[in-house]
Amino acid sequence: TGATGPTGATGPTGPKGDNGPSFNSYAMVHDESNAVVPKNFPVTFDTTNLSNNITYNSGTGDFFIPDEGIYIIHWWINVKNHNKDVNDCEDKALSIELHRYWPSDELIAHSSTHNKVNCCDSGTINGNAIFSASAGTSYRFINSSEVDLQLIPNDLYSACVSITRIN
Repeated sequence: TGATGPTGATGPTGPKGDNGPSFNSYAMVHDESNAVVPKNFPVTFDTTNLSNNITYNSGTGDFFIPDEGIYIIHWWINVKNHNKDVNDCEDKALSIELHRYWPSDELIAHSSTHNKVNCCDSGTINGNAIFSASAGTSYRFINSSEVDLQLIPNDLYSACVSITRIN
């Protein structure tokens, strides 16, 4: 075997390939209100801090996911038992569920206060989930408590949600 010869001229650049998936999909919302959320109703947040590709509708509480992928979501919500029945101030566990709302309803995650909360006390519901989303789906949080709940600001915020595409 002889010595290696000189390197030849570089060939032309080939055509551009398809773009791979973008992972620049995220949203962060928060709330500063004392809003009352009836049982079985969506929790809405009043302020969108950041969003790119994921949109949030503060009127319906829907996060719209335009691209298929794996997403991670984290939330915390300060709440108070807002039972309308003045004769029933029994301690209640307060809970929130994350649902895929459209095109069909599906429970994704459930979280609740660590302890039962009476009408005079507040608690924090926090949770997270990793889920697979199809393109064009929407997600929302639902008050799954036995009673209405009230959002309670702690310092400034009463709630915060962040969602990010990870794959």
